Amino acid sequence: MVRSDGDRRDAFTLVELLVVIAIIGILIALLLPAVQAAREAARRTQCANNLKQLGIALHNYHDTYKQFPIGTRNNDPAHPRPNYIWRPGDHRKGSFLVKLLPYFEQTAMYEQIDFKYDVNVQIRRMGFGWGSGTKQLDTLRCPSDDWNPTNRSLSNYAKSLGFQRMPDWQGGCPAYEPPNIVLFHSGLTGHGSTNDGRRISGVFSRYAWAARFADIMDGTSNVIAIGEIRPWCGDHHRGGWFNPNALWTATTGPINFPTCPDEGPGHSSGPSDCNHFRVWTTSQGFKSRHPGGAQFLFCDASVHFLSETIDYYTYQRLGDRWDGRPVGNY
Repeated sequence: MVRSDGDRRDAFTLVELLVVIAIIGILIALLLPAVQAAREAARRTQCANNLKQLGIALHNYHDTYKQFPIGTRNNDPAHPRPNYIWRPGDHRKGSFLVKLLPYFEQTAMYEQIDFKYDVNVQIRRMGFGWGSGTKQLDTLRCPSDDWNPTNRSLSNYAKSLGFQRMPDWQGGCPAYEPPNIVLFHSGLTGHGSTNDGRRISGVFSRYAWAARFADIMDGTSNVIAIGEIRPWCGDHHRGGWFNPNALWTATTGPINFPTCPDEGPGHSSGPSDCNHFRVWTTSQGFKSRHPGGAQFLFCDASVHFLSETIDYYTYQRLGDRWDGRPVGNY
């Protein structure tokens, strides 16, 4: 029986269907970068907000104590078992972020800490530290980074030692060591491991010294206080936000210098050059997942994005609190 014209049903041919699928694929390919860029912009804004909150905390802390918060040493050489509760002293009292806790809405945690004893142990007992399921403070995480927050209590933000001498433990990265670079007068103590502010380029030492506003002679709007880090890309940065030996970071290594294990070109499989995560010269430097640079909190509580292609000595002048040189454009 022959169907009438009214019984005929129209349908896509296979070729037409393939054309439609191809068009949809092209549209997705065109839209995906825009969607990803929008998501990164939102993450970057959140990251900047976290830094801003830390900046306000720094200023409120300074209003109370007339200086920025100090760190401490990681062990007590006079005690044979420094990882255990021990006598009162100036060691293992937590990072500078521990002192800032009540200034970024973590007063309840801060009030549980007895600073007569080992702060690291006490914070681990609160559920922070190593292992799956450990707690994380959202204020200390930049959402652009991709480390697993359930694995450790890490931080994406670290204090700045400024333009400090940062020798590698095996001498494998001479590119950012004298005589290949000319250090400013104050940054000669390796890794900022001193309580003498005269030998610190930036506004924090690795140990128990931190600047007052009066010590920032180049002006608070011209000096970096805190910058972004990627904790899996630095040997000591993996130690956690509360660890006094984790967050010492200098501007000496360029921004976003590749030291992340198994990540992209330039990664090294051994600590014999500048690209290994255990090479402190570059791994204990500022870096982020933001394309093209990283965000920094300056001492006036302003947040700036600095390009990874910034002139090297301009970057160092921003790290140093008292070099006396003009900064220029950045």
